[in-house]
Amino acid sequence: MKRVLSIVILALLLAYIGIALAAFCPRPETAVCDGIELIGRSTSQFEREDEVVGLLERFGLSPIGKPMTEISCRAIEDSLRTLSLVLKCDCFKSVGTKVGIAITCRTPIMRIITDKGRSGYIDREGVLFDRLPKPVYLPVATGNIDKEFAEKELYQMACFLQKDEFWNAQIEQINVNAAHELELVPRVGNNIIRFGKVEKVKYKFNKLRTFYEKGLSQVGWNRYDIIDVRYGDQVIGIKNKK
Repeated sequence: MKRVLSIVILALLLAYIGIALAAFCPRPETAVCDGIELIGRSTSQFEREDEVVGLLERFGLSPIGKPMTEISCRAIEDSLRTLSLVLKCDCFKSVGTKVGIAITCRTPIMRIITDKGRSGYIDREGVLFDRLPKPVYLPVATGNIDKEFAEKELYQMACFLQKDEFWNAQIEQINVNAAHELELVPRVGNNIIRFGKVEKVKYKFNKLRTFYEKGLSQVGWNRYDIIDVRYGDQVIGIKNKK
């Protein structure tokens, strides 16, 4: 048993030495990049290497097939940082023949579609950006939305919804009219909620929650076409005309 154990330990030691030597040996000058490796996928919207390679091809900076000595990690970082989605990017050459890229993306909390057809997202810091490589479930704000309104009022609403589990699941869409008043479209029920200006947000939602629990739970979710929380302590329900 001692002899077998000694052989196993020796084999492991030789394997470790071989790996260490390979790691610290200089890369041949003729080495060519054969791919990229995405690092830290949990902070990125990019899940596949080919997505990032496609972006780099558009910038004329795909490293694949190029000599490792000719690849500029700085140029790759600078190009990817120009994307509004990207918050941070680090690029480095691995020990072998791959290029490692770590991308930290913005975290979206609301999607925006303006009445002029422009589409984008608000992130946790209130910054607007224009695209996501993969779909995510978010409340959608549509209508008369400009940059200032999105970065202030809609950001405030998006932050509230993100922190409140009940309303984040319940509010599916937010319509913004010409007066910058909100109408909310809930996921459950066929009614529209007239919310009004983005002010006293928590107070209005508390009123609405009480109405849901003590009112609609008794008379039914589809009893009213419109639920209005714009006025003082009142919650006004407008009944179906049928």
